[in-house]
Amino acid sequence: MFESEATFRPDGSCLLVDVLAGTQRTWPSVTAWAADWFAEWRAGEHGDASDFAGVACDAAAPGVVGALVVLADAAEGDADLIAWVGAGPVEDLLSHSGNGLRVLDEVDRAARRQPAFRAALGTVVLGNDVPEPVVTRLAELTALGPHQC
Repeated sequence: MFESEATFRPDGSCLLVDVLAGTQRTWPSVTAWAADWFAEWRAGEHGDASDFAGVACDAAAPGVVGALVVLADAAEGDADLIAWVGAGPVEDLLSHSGNGLRVLDEVDRAARRQPAFRAALGTVVLGNDVPEPVVTRLAELTALGPHQC
C-alpha cells in the first residue's frame, strides 16, 4: 500500500517513516495521533495521520488494535465519528492483507472491553474475500449491546 513504516514505540509515541521520501513524522502519543487523524478527516484531507493509520493497519503493526480503541474513544460518542473509525481504519485492518485472522482475538478482547470500539465494528463492511471466521466473529460482536460484555 505505502512505501512507509508505522511503529508504536515503547515510550507511547507513534512513528511514521516514509522510506521513499526519507522523511519521518512522530506523534508524542497515540492520543495525539488520534487528534490529528480526526482533524484530517474533518478537513477532508489525507495527511500523515491518515497515512500512519493506513500503514499500521495494512501491516497489522503491533499495537494497532489498541490505537484503534483510542481512536474510537476519541470520537467521544459521536456516531458519525465512530463510523469514520469503523468504516476506515478498522475495516482496513480486518479486510486488507489477510490481517483479519491474525488480529481477530485481539479485536474480540478490545470490543468486549470498549463500547466505542464495539460500536465502530458495527460500521465495518467486509468483502466476500474475508475469511468466514472473521465475518462470523464480527457479527457476534456487533450483536452485543453496549452493556453485554
